[in-house]
Amino acid sequence: MKTKIIFLGLAGIAALLQFFPIDKTLPHSSPEQELQAVQHPPDAVFSLLKHACYDCHSNNTRYPWYANIQPLGWWIQDHIEHGRSELNFSEIGKWNEAERRDLLEHCARVIEKGMMPLNSYVRMHPEAKLDRRQKDMLMGWLLHPETMSKLVKQPINAAPDSCDGDNENIRCCFAGMPDSLTSAMVIAGANEPGERLVIKGQVFRRDGKTPYPGVLIYAYHTDMHGIYSKNGTETGIRKWHGRLHGWCRTDAEGRYSIQSIRPAPYPRSDGPAHIHEVVWEPGKDEPYYINETVFEDDVHVTERYRKNERGPGGSGTIDLKRGADGIWTGRRDITLK
Repeated sequence: MKTKIIFLGLAGIAALLQFFPIDKTLPHSSPEQELQAVQHPPDAVFSLLKHACYDCHSNNTRYPWYANIQPLGWWIQDHIEHGRSELNFSEIGKWNEAERRDLLEHCARVIEKGMMPLNSYVRMHPEAKLDRRQKDMLMGWLLHPETMSKLVKQPINAAPDSCDGDNENIRCCFAGMPDSLTSAMVIAGANEPGERLVIKGQVFRRDGKTPYPGVLIYAYHTDMHGIYSKNGTETGIRKWHGRLHGWCRTDAEGRYSIQSIRPAPYPRSDGPAHIHEVVWEPGKDEPYYINETVFEDDVHVTERYRKNERGPGGSGTIDLKRGADGIWTGRRDITLK
């Protein structure tokens, strides 16, 4: 009897709370102060921002149905109000150019650290989850909005290729791959500015002992200035990855090598310089990213960074040594899942 009374009491309180709904009226926005009008993001970038950021950081919130249930609605509204107070893309025109640059750079940093979008938001909005390529594209624009807008924007009547949207399949990393590959990947030509870098290693099966032959590897990275620089002829996914990319296939002993320059970290970023790598195992339906290759002497490769390396491929942190010829050399062995 006592339990029933408690239950009825709680039900009564829950019912009473529904008489105090949240106010879902959207704040007024001046079109000339919206991000689209001030910064002119490319459609692909704006689509990512809209799905991952706009519900809490703009005046264009899309309230989910469960916002009508109290006290859940109050909690959601509190998040939205806090988000808008920190950054409101609908009012970014109120800030001057230098302030907007700082705001966008801050956004890039929190995305790079995995702090945004919030995990609690992504669980309820799976379309807001950003893969590695989408993060790179978004951070590239946030750090260099003027340059990236020119590179990303295409003529409105241009026929898009099969890997030209903002949700490309990871298989697009292997579009345009040469028909014949060796175990040596050459990313940067002899005339590419920067310090030369050679990475060698071996790919193993899950046991970490058996060499894995025939594995395709795709890699890309920034230039000596921390930019995914382009030569202007890129199509598809290379419009985001830039010209410094390449492919190889492990040999009979699972060996591979990468010849390039040492990449630089993103400008004004506290993340380490890195090389992105995608592998495609023989006979497997889909390729996948492995942990990025980073360098032990990078001040941003902290103990916290190492603990957060949870992706496949084992640790990507490698020790580099510089020879008398000025070439940096290192080794990364990869154990696949």
